Formats: sequence, C-alpha cells, structure tokens
Amino acid sequence: MHAACAVSLSHNGEPGAKKEKGKTMNQRQTNEQGHVLRVAAAQMASRNGEVEANLAHATALVEEAARQEAQLVVFPELMPTGYLLTPEIWNAAEPSEGPTVRWLKASAQRWGMWIGASFLEAEGEDFFNTFVLSTPTGEEVGRVRKQFPAIWEAYFFKGEPGSHVIETALGKIGVGICFDSHLAVIARLLQEQAVDLVLMPHSYPMAEQPSRLVSERDLARSKRILQEMAPLYARLLGVPAILVNKSGPWVPTVPSSFFSKQGPSRFPGLSTIADSDGTIKAQLGGEEGVIVAEVTLDPSRKTQTKPLQYGRWLYPGPAGREVLGVVEWMGRRQYARSQERKSKARAISSQPSGSTREHWEANPSHPELVH
Repeated sequence: MHAACAVSLSHNGEPGAKKEKGKTMNQRQTNEQGHVLRVAAAQMASRNGEVEANLAHATALVEEAARQEAQLVVFPELMPTGYLLTPEIWNAAEPSEGPTVRWLKASAQRWGMWIGASFLEAEGEDFFNTFVLSTPTGEEVGRVRKQFPAIWEAYFFKGEPGSHVIETALGKIGVGICFDSHLAVIARLLQEQAVDLVLMPHSYPMAEQPSRLVSERDLARSKRILQEMAPLYARLLGVPAILVNKSGPWVPTVPSSFFSKQGPSRFPGLSTIADSDGTIKAQLGGEEGVIVAEVTLDPSRKTQTKPLQYGRWLYPGPAGREVLGVVEWMGRRQYARSQERKSKARAISSQPSGSTREHWEANPSHPELVH
C-alpha cells in the first residue's frame, strides 16, 4: 500500500478542522488554487454472475467510504457482473434501469455522495459495458459506454462511441473504462473536452506466474502500467485521476484454447488516486479495501499539449501488442453473427425495470449476502 494511503484509510478530518454538516471545511474549500474534493476508490473482488451478492458486498465499501467522509466513490469495471468471458456472462446482464442502477441511486441518496460503477447493460439486441454515475440526491446524472471492448470482450459486448464526459455540479467528469483509457484517442478526447476529473474503472487481470505466453518482463510491465496510469493521466491532462481495479483470483476462460493455457490469474488491484499535479495521493496493493484522498480540481493546472500516440496506445510498448486488434476484429464478427446474443439481449432488455429504490432502501446491506 502506498504510504499516503495508510493515512487516508484512518483519516477522519484534520485535527482541529471545523466541521460543517458532517464534512470538514477543507472539503468545501474553493480558492484561487482550485476546489478540493474528497474522493474514494473501492477495490473489491466480484463473483461471476452474482449481481445481488456483489452489490451487497459493495454496500459495505460504500459505508466505509462514507465513514471516511468521501464525497465521490468509484467501483471497478463490471463490479456487479463479474468478468466471465464466455456466453454465460450474458446471464448476468441487466436492463437499463435494473438492479445496479437502482442500487446506485439508493446508495448515493442514503449516504449523500456521488457513486459510479459499470455493469453489463442489455438494450435491444445488444450488450454494452455501461458506467453510470449517481448524484448525492439519488439521481442518475449520466452514463458512458465502453467504446473499445478489449481482446475477447469483443465477443460478448458491443462498443459505442461517445463523448466519455458526464457534466456534473462537480465539473466535467471524464470516464475511460479500462482499455479505453489506455488508448491515445480517448486521452486526447478527454483533453479536448477539458474535463476536470478522470475516472478509470478497470477489470485488469494478470497471470500469477510467467509461462510460455507471458514472461516475467511482461508481468512486471503490466503491473507498472496499472501503478502509473492515474499519475500519467494527471500529468498529461492536469486533472485528478482515479483508477480502480478489482482484486482476487480470476480463471481465464476465454474464447481460445491457446490463450486459456496461461495458468492461474488474478486481479492485482493497485487502485490509485492521483492529484492534478501527478502526485500519487493513495494506492492499494492486491487486497480489497477503500482508499480516500483529497484532490484539487484546479483549472490553471490543465494542459494544452496533446498526448502522444504510440500506434493506438497512450504509452510505448512492444510491437506485438498490435496483434490483439486481430482478436478484437474476430470477436466483433462473431458477436455480429450471434443469434443467441440477440435473443438473450432482447429478453433481458424487455424485462420490467421494477421499483426504482424500494428494494435497496428496504434491504440496504443484505448482510446475509455480504462476503
């Protein structure tokens, strides 16, 4: 765990700081140096396909973020869905106003904070990886869909272009869902949109040991990328950045017997909060947990230099990584032809949305489901 994180996990306001309706005056500070915002990254393990159990588990992390007086908390990519790269993942999809959106609204209103998470959304005949942000009053303020499904993801959900920006009372919030944030086109888009804060929910697994497919050097590089993505964005754009990844084991069931032989894998965590000057304010290791830190939204720190591009990527790397685009192309073709995908998406998207908040307000913790 990063040194600053240890302080943030136990911090409940600076000694002697005045309180205003449960928050320190520092949290409401606005001056020539910018606006101070207290943000949280909730790193957690998700059970594949167990939406209700995952949301119940996430509730405990929201409570911890609230205890530390966070104003905004973000969860990993596909937090309620899990990360199953087989057709079974469609069974965990939800309609546009399904359990996850209801949970986000109810939890945000209950705890009076901004909460964001992505889920597998069914709309019409398609599936999308959709990030939704709820306001402290329990209203949806916006959603962003992943534009570039990575590698095998392209077999199971569709990418959708968009602005990647949610307009809020906090400012413009840019969202790069996992692989999207690793591409230069998205970083440039967020800079052009003059975002004030960047959120990067991830489901980024790694092999536990080197193999004939993954070298020790590859593993070290992947770990370094995760550790450095948030400060990289902060330096490139001059705004705070939050990367939140999953933790726990992952079984690499993918649409290729060759790649599935890479052996045991896990989500390494490494969730990070970086301030607008590139300083790492808090960083987790591989364990579950919540990190909280104060960041500064300062327009004067925003940069004008266009981020560099390395092929389609935001950072340099081996030339062989471009072959991943071939896998994605094959995935898009199979997805387009899949009748099973179409019928399942239609069935799920046509489900009634149900009550908007009653379920989660009546059962805010679901203690019997918490991990």
